[in-house]
Amino acid sequence: MRSPMMGHRHVPHHASVRLRGVADGDRPLLFSLRRDHALQSLLLTVPDATDDAALDSWLERRRTETGGAFLIIEDLASGEAAGYTQITQVHRRNANGYGGIVLAEEARGLGLGRAALTELMLHASRVLGLRKLMAEIDVDNAASIGLHLSLGYREVGLLEAHFTDVNGMPRDVMLFERRLERK
Repeated sequence: MRSPMMGHRHVPHHASVRLRGVADGDRPLLFSLRRDHALQSLLLTVPDATDDAALDSWLERRRTETGGAFLIIEDLASGEAAGYTQITQVHRRNANGYGGIVLAEEARGLGLGRAALTELMLHASRVLGLRKLMAEIDVDNAASIGLHLSLGYREVGLLEAHFTDVNGMPRDVMLFERRLERK
């Protein structure tokens, strides 16, 4: 049974995604997600600028970050890009990093987030050789908290007034971790 706190529509049992590199045709989706100030605040980021040049620079930084990952979430049923996933702040010696996913509004509640986060954990372990993924999630992001807990993440703490949102308000953030299996 799904947790009522997640607040999503019925989820197909076998939503499938592919994580792939960024293509030129993904720019409009990526730019629209990055320009959504409310979404970015929920994701614990406030872009300094959102003009095309700043977003091109952001994409280049994300694509070329050493040790991390920045991948498009492609819905296999439609063949369309549905969002992106990333692994940042990778610590090679300790084999850990921070993972995250971002879905376009119309792609939420379909099971794509669960499929993408599952694929991201596999990518982190198999491709990057990580043993652990961590996540920082706004305390009010019930859907993301529920998703992470359902996939084996555990809460390890509360970071009080950890993030200042787009409106200048301090936000509490929950810290989660997930040990990865090596296959």
